[in-house]
Amino acid sequence: MKFYCRKKDLNKAISNVSHAVPIRTTSKILEGILVEIKDGLMTLTATDTTIIIESDISVQSNENISFVVPARLFSGIISKLPEDEIMMEYSTEKEKLGIRSGGTKADIICFNSDDFPKMKIKENENFITLKKEDVRKIIKKTAFSASSDEFNGILTGVLLKIENGIMKMVGVDPFRIATYNIEIEGDYEVSEVIPAKLISDVSKIISDEGEEYITLEVLSKNVILKFDNNKVVINTFAGKYIDYERILNKDGDINVRVKKDDLLMSIDRASLLTSLQNNNLIRFNIENNMIVINSLNEEGNIEEKIEVIKDGEDIQIGLNSKYLKDVLSVIDEEEIIMNMKDSISPCIIKPLKGEKYKYLILPIRLN
Repeated sequence: MKFYCRKKDLNKAISNVSHAVPIRTTSKILEGILVEIKDGLMTLTATDTTIIIESDISVQSNENISFVVPARLFSGIISKLPEDEIMMEYSTEKEKLGIRSGGTKADIICFNSDDFPKMKIKENENFITLKKEDVRKIIKKTAFSASSDEFNGILTGVLLKIENGIMKMVGVDPFRIATYNIEIEGDYEVSEVIPAKLISDVSKIISDEGEEYITLEVLSKNVILKFDNNKVVINTFAGKYIDYERILNKDGDINVRVKKDDLLMSIDRASLLTSLQNNNLIRFNIENNMIVINSLNEEGNIEEKIEVIKDGEDIQIGLNSKYLKDVLSVIDEEEIIMNMKDSISPCIIKPLKGEKYKYLILPIRLN
């Protein structure tokens, strides 16, 4: 069976679904991409059993067929073909895929599609329409704060909550919290915990091209995202998410207004002398309307001074420079508020007005 397609389209589809191909697995079939051709449409599917990504492209073909092709080899060959026009031919008898483009010929041994895992997911018609830009933004501004330690279970996920016209995403690990809110249209109610790494990978394939909107469908154990010619199914966490609001909504009496870029650059320089061994510690001495930032080790010390507007008592506090840089790097506003109670209570970073975002970082006890 022969079929024809464009390299540009196929390359993009392979790139999209490859986010679901497991890095390490004992299953050869999961290292592959399921290729299904039907009615002039090629559907590529990959899964690691926790996420499924499908991507469709148009092909010239009068027949229907399916097979599984090794993902890495397929991706490597297609990306290096000399011309945009590709002719492929699949032999069911030999389970071999032939690829032709310009003067290049390649053959790949494939697998039977019957061995590819089938996910039985019953969709419904209750979906939420969201702007692509909003989905990318809310993931970028929170997912980094979720735990990367699998022993923390549900905290390796982000909470997606939609109610009263507000979409909120929350990321929590044992030392920090990130929340971000976006106003949306429609009267929806959603509360699901989605694996942070998976949703971060998905955000990379949500491009500015194509349609402006994305649809979100929430099922009992999955969420389904559809955009352009792609469909993503992600398994959600069972169980109750941590009561982060109890911790996050305890503001202190000390408020420090500071220019975000000045603070970020100072912390970036001071962090040159920090390390994992000392929890990336930098010291903040906030007196009058000045922040003095210090970092030191056996190789030397760095001091930074920043003018601020302070309301409340003077304070000395130790904070993790990496966590601070993670937060400041995703904030768009020129100025922020650092809210604190004392040297052993959390530091909360928030906007000058409103509740668009809140970031909490636990302090490091100073000697």
